Amino acid sequence: MNSIKSLALVGMATTALFATQAFATPCAPGTQGSPVCVATVGANGAESSLQDVFDGITSSPGDINVYTGQASPSSFWSISGSGASENAVVMEIAGNANSNSFGIFDPTDTGNYLELFGGPASTGWTSQLWNDGAGKFTAGQYDAGHNQVSLLDATFGAGNSFGYYLKAADGTFFFSDPTLNGGNAQMVAYAGDSSTSLTFDGHTGMFDAGEFLLAWEDMALQNSDKDYNDFVVVVESVNPVPEPGVLGMFGLGALLIGGFVGLRRRSLAA
Repeated sequence: MNSIKSLALVGMATTALFATQAFATPCAPGTQGSPVCVATVGANGAESSLQDVFDGITSSPGDINVYTGQASPSSFWSISGSGASENAVVMEIAGNANSNSFGIFDPTDTGNYLELFGGPASTGWTSQLWNDGAGKFTAGQYDAGHNQVSLLDATFGAGNSFGYYLKAADGTFFFSDPTLNGGNAQMVAYAGDSSTSLTFDGHTGMFDAGEFLLAWEDMALQNSDKDYNDFVVVVESVNPVPEPGVLGMFGLGALLIGGFVGLRRRSLAA
């Protein structure tokens, strides 16, 4: 009997592990992609779609497929071994372009954040982000003329881990972690493959591993056009880290499976 109960628990754990994959929400008409549904045309048909944007900065159309080439997970991140990350604004075509700001936030306290790009930032602006390995981050922001605009720092409670945010004109924060946006993905990420080249701001370079394009929607998703072309930035020398919820789920599954094995052994020994 104990073995049967344990088997049932294992089944429940397995179901929980794969539930999010089995019941993925289909995309609405006019959008496609996975795990994020992206509009196939720009806002009102007047703007470039995200695919158009990427086709315009890569060597060949389709080098980055915005619908099938999405990187996941992308909620939380860490800086690579160098302890430094470079960021560059690729484009910003939102009506609120002069007001939107971008940066990183503390996964343990979303009210603790560090700006990487302020409202005036546009194509040609860059920022550098350093981490001391103990939770302190320092960010230097530079305009298109390479003049330093700001030098800020903040200490996070999650060590080297952080998330990205976009702050809209009305003060609303949108986070790279969808659970902090009411379950809505306001950002979609694309990973470098070391074979695609990117050209923007008059510079061409390889889109290497450890580099990511982050494309944002600057309005609450339910009220937006879902084109994710409002703010596009490239970040480098970073890696996505497993989401705490995923780790917890796998930990629970392992615990239950371990318990089943133990109970099964005792049952056979009786």
